[in-house]
Amino acid sequence: MTEKPIPLYQQAANDLRDKILNGTYPPGSVLPSSRELRERYLIGSDTTLNQVYRILKGEGLIRRNAAVGMIVQDPQPKVVDLILHNPHGHGPLPWSECCKLAGVEGRMVTNGITSKGAEPEEATLLGIDADAAVVVRGRTGFIEDAPVRLDEAIYPRDLVEGTPIATERKVPGGIYATLAQAGHAPVAVTRRTIRARLATDDEATRLKLAKGSWVLAADQVITAGHGRAVELLRIVANPNRVQFTEEDISLLLSAERN
Repeated sequence: MTEKPIPLYQQAANDLRDKILNGTYPPGSVLPSSRELRERYLIGSDTTLNQVYRILKGEGLIRRNAAVGMIVQDPQPKVVDLILHNPHGHGPLPWSECCKLAGVEGRMVTNGITSKGAEPEEATLLGIDADAAVVVRGRTGFIEDAPVRLDEAIYPRDLVEGTPIATERKVPGGIYATLAQAGHAPVAVTRRTIRARLATDDEATRLKLAKGSWVLAADQVITAGHGRAVELLRIVANPNRVQFTEEDISLLLSAERN
């Protein structure tokens, strides 16, 4: 049986990938111009060449810079362990500390704070009425200048109204201390789910991923001593740069267990 010929765009992507991996195009260098690449690989249109770029961008090998063109990325970038269990609190270890442990520079930027009616899934996870008001704090985590993590921290508005959580980009003393001062001290992570899924178009754009790329997604619910859920934290991360990690989780063994 005759094998189908490999499409030109795939041949070009394979060759460029090899050249990036063998150091012909080292990290930080710029790929030849679109015109040069089309001539080299006998590609007839920018549409076809864009398929080449899409493959390489999806693999994290290149990124577009409007001023200079396609810049080669490190094919083996450092991956940050996002430690989901913070020994000093109930949320993840602060992003800057996670990055420091990985030997990279990281920062977290609060994008905005909004008040809205809860989505059905949000209401279910928080144990509130459908369309009850919530406060959403959106953040982006960076490694150097690359966005690699998107967070949404969602709070029942009746619990945080009148506190800096509902209005201020930087909360003095931290979120959990502020919740405790308001009478809603977090005591436990009562639900955590982790899965891989396809990025939405918005997530792909914000994380500078090719459309159709995979992301890691984690949801966790934190509950106060009085039994109410006080925070739903949703994290979406680029799996080429971030992995979810648990450390130092105690296993309590029953004395009656054989």
